[in-house]
Amino acid sequence: MINLIIRLKYAIISDIHGNLEALESVIAEIEKKGVDTILCLGDVVGYGPNPNECVDIIRKRAEVILAGNHDYAPIGKLDVSYFNPWARSAIEWTADHLTQSSVDFLIELPLKIDLDGFTIVHATPQNPEEWNYINTIGDAALNFPEFNSQICFIGHSHVPMAIYVTENNEHRVSKKNPLKIKKSRRYIINVGSVGQPRDLNPKASFSIYDNKTNVYENFRVGYAVAETQRKIRETQLPEFLAERLAAGQ
Repeated sequence: MINLIIRLKYAIISDIHGNLEALESVIAEIEKKGVDTILCLGDVVGYGPNPNECVDIIRKRAEVILAGNHDYAPIGKLDVSYFNPWARSAIEWTADHLTQSSVDFLIELPLKIDLDGFTIVHATPQNPEEWNYINTIGDAALNFPEFNSQICFIGHSHVPMAIYVTENNEHRVSKKNPLKIKKSRRYIINVGSVGQPRDLNPKASFSIYDNKTNVYENFRVGYAVAETQRKIRETQLPEFLAERLAAGQ
């Protein structure tokens, strides 16, 4: 277990996917929030045109960093046949463009970490190496027994979401934002995606969890989508990867 200083204000980010413009906008917004530390839940690279630049920023700014499936695939730690054609094409492009420094960094990233009172993982606490999704209450119910802390923060689906289980073992979705974390409940919270949101909102997503006040909040921030699209097209990555950014899908 990694022990950080107790009672911190955490910025939690995930699924940057080589989108430099989105990451820079999120970091600038985080700097205004007075956070103590930044946690990154993985997928620093993949899909986007600036993998090495995003790796460099995350290495400098995030205190704890996890691996996502798109971090492992370009360096040979995950079979690319697992991915759809757009993702596979981007992974192959990313593999050709990663620096050795980026490869050395990505290859050492862990899958799951317990911090002070909460757990972080890219995909699921249950068998994180299988890269399954938590999209429904049923998915969450299978995963609550797989971590011992009160909260598990995740990414992977690119859709912000909070599911909790009550003291009576009832599983529910919370749409409150900000969300007060209650001691009698346990939570699985998806922090959304910095670089490729899929909830029909193209703005970059990031979250803050303050365990001094027990409040979680998701934030959205605009970025230069057109510039990222231009670079995707310039690198000849699949056109769909550019188009989806403006639609948030």
